Amino acid sequence: MNMPHGRDAVALYHVVLAHEDFDRTACNLLKLIRNAQQKCPGQKRSLYLDIEGHRDEKGGFDQDMLELQSKFTTEFLLQFLSRAVMPLATFENPQPQRDEIPDELDVVSLDGLGEGPSDETPGGPKGKPRL
Repeated sequence: MNMPHGRDAVALYHVVLAHEDFDRTACNLLKLIRNAQQKCPGQKRSLYLDIEGHRDEKGGFDQDMLELQSKFTTEFLLQFLSRAVMPLATFENPQPQRDEIPDELDVVSLDGLGEGPSDETPGGPKGKPRL
């Protein structure tokens, strides 16, 4: 990623492929943003996202991509960006973007809270892994 001098923004483009799930995509996006910060420190970052497949029977996005474009972006990812342009919406970060980007993403399950302990983690939540 080479940016000409004098520019103050970096455009990041990512395509979510049909076989990629939420967890893989979330980690890939964080890595993309972290790499941009390392190569172009302090410059504004705009993410442009396209999604292949991931449609339900009614033609809308599946649950993974709905969550990625809503909760994950607005509650976590947007703090490291100036804006995110996605098929469902464009999000502008009203605050200055953060440049301290985590090295990795820990994904935890939030599904099934209050249903008792899971088989994998004593006392932990059940369900599909999520942030």
